[in-house]
Amino acid sequence: ILTLIFFTSCEYKPIYSSSNKSDYKIIVTEQSGDKKLNKFLVENLSRNSQKDSNKIVNIKINTTYSKIILAKDSAGNVTNYQANALITFLVERNQTSENFDINEKFNFQKMSDKYEEKSYEENIKKNLAKSISQKLILRLSIPQWLLNHTKLIKL
Repeated sequence: ILTLIFFTSCEYKPIYSSSNKSDYKIIVTEQSGDKKLNKFLVENLSRNSQKDSNKIVNIKINTTYSKIILAKDSAGNVTNYQANALITFLVERNQTSENFDINEKFNFQKMSDKYEEKSYEENIKKNLAKSISQKLILRLSIPQWLLNHTKLIKL
């Protein structure tokens, strides 16, 4: 009897269940910049979009990705890089438009194998896109009147 009570009163929900999705439909109308980063962003945003919602959010994405040399060894060979992703969003909803930037950085070491480094950099782009899309979803979930009346919210 105790086991039955324990299991029926326990409410298990997966982390990425449908109840955690946004309450609006996200439509990416335009993309420019880094193609891979854009692809990963659109995939993450579509996962968080509610397909049958009446609330529609149109988004234009402009991405800039750069890989900067951070450090070199005594022989002048590169040892560390920094991946920078700057994304400019133009969000249109409820007859209003909002323009804002999200910037993410990630430091990593140079690898001896070029193929392995390239696949690692693609994985970094996936993670940067995931972080940026989560920040965008958070920004979209903040009520518009709160964003208009307070300038303290910084993502």
